Amino acid sequence: MPDTLILVGGYGLPDRTASATRALGLARLFRSIGTEVIIMGKISPETPPLAGPTEVIIDGFRCVDIRRPFPGRDYARYDLSGETVMALVDSLPEGSVRAVSAYNHAGQATWDILRGLKTRGIPGILDCTEWYGWEGPRILRNIQRMAWTEFRLRVLTRKAGNVIAASRWFADTLPGLNRVLLPFVIDASDPKWMPEAPKLAHPGGRRRFLYSGNPGMGMFKDRLPIAMEGFGDLLSDGVAFEFRIAGMTRDQYLAACPDHGGLVARLGDQVRFLGRIPHADSLAELRAADYALFFRRNDRVANTGFATKYVEAASLGIPVVTNPTSDIDRYLTDGRNGFLAPDLTPAAISGVLRRAATQGDADLLAMKAACAATNPFDIPQWQDAARVFLDELRPVR
Repeated sequence: MPDTLILVGGYGLPDRTASATRALGLARLFRSIGTEVIIMGKISPETPPLAGPTEVIIDGFRCVDIRRPFPGRDYARYDLSGETVMALVDSLPEGSVRAVSAYNHAGQATWDILRGLKTRGIPGILDCTEWYGWEGPRILRNIQRMAWTEFRLRVLTRKAGNVIAASRWFADTLPGLNRVLLPFVIDASDPKWMPEAPKLAHPGGRRRFLYSGNPGMGMFKDRLPIAMEGFGDLLSDGVAFEFRIAGMTRDQYLAACPDHGGLVARLGDQVRFLGRIPHADSLAELRAADYALFFRRNDRVANTGFATKYVEAASLGIPVVTNPTSDIDRYLTDGRNGFLAPDLTPAAISGVLRRAATQGDADLLAMKAACAATNPFDIPQWQDAARVFLDELRPVR
């Protein structure tokens, strides 16, 4: 029986991007149910040199560079062609590949991959967590990206017949296909995901909030500016807090939000921009926080995926302050393991931040203990669904 699953995507390995976290989590899940996994991603920021190396071992998985899977030659661009993927497939023993899964892959390349898999009799899987909307001022880029996304999600998902969905909302848009819901999967036995004993950043004092990540071009993905305005309201009301932002500098924030110059100056040292930091440092910041924070519009873009930020915080026992998008309210109960703003109005954001910032020590410690009690993203909880999905794989149409 074919026993090798190939995960394909622009993963910034080993942990430079959220997609890499997803890939390694899924790889551990599928390995736990008896399937060998090879990951095709970016093993370094730059394309490997002609002489290599072109692959590394990460967490026991063979990881091959999607731009140059083998040394000694150039390949067509991985985002326009399936050539590199088929080169890896053809290098493996005939009949050994169970399926190839493409993660949010460029539409043209995905189409080419599915055609190559069809001729080889290998099932294809589309792992879909992004439905891109309009971002920034580049009109042609937006039109092209959105058109290929529509083609991938509306046409190529049907051609593949097998889809990994990160949210129930997106899974429900694909009736009749072989689907499995896998928001994100974490190996809770990995030390980096083990929560510590509940503690407070400033016992008896201000609460520490953390935003970590890339808010997207023009802050369209994560609504960081509305959080800043909410904290401005707290400052005016004399509510103490500490807001740390990992992933961008003060200058980068003000370049995207020039009208917030006065607000940032008024917030002073209660807001600290950490710039871009390694993932390990980001997790250390998260462990030291009282709350993780992010806000997103309740739209198709947010509801297709599932926030890695929530998975990381929940895994480390840190409450989350956010609003209900995707399947967040399936895991977060307001007041028990975090706080939910009902919407993105200024009053709602200020209100939810105030509730979190003024929570007493005992209640916050109890909330952190509730977060740490169970990890809803741990591998065993997703094994049965993954087995059924692989057993029912369909051929490419």
